[in-house]
Amino acid sequence: MPQTKEERKAYLREYRDNNKEKIAEKNKKYRANNKEKEKAYKKQYYAENPDKYRIRNWKKQGIIDGDFPLLEKVFDKETHCWICWKPYIGTRRKCLDHDWDIKDDSNPRYICCHTCNIYVVG
Repeated sequence: MPQTKEERKAYLREYRDNNKEKIAEKNKKYRANNKEKEKAYKKQYYAENPDKYRIRNWKKQGIIDGDFPLLEKVFDKETHCWICWKPYIGTRRKCLDHDWDIKDDSNPRYICCHTCNIYVVG
């Protein structure tokens, strides 16, 4: 067994590299047997870290921006849709619109309500 902290880190890194399938299967079984626990953990994590969740989803959608924290500040600050000018109250959800026609990456265009985001073209 490794004695120092650095030796242990190296050992664990090597173990992970050599046993990826085994670890993935073990994690899959754990998640299948502990669905409620996983769901509660994710809900708590998203509640405590909404900025990380939001930016990660924007990146998944292909949105590119040089300064995500600044974009998020502007997004959080907005109180009305940029297209229909209705306030975000009740069930009106705020969205970051971007051009879906560009296959590679797209830049954000509007901060709008979900309804306008669906119907905006071009």
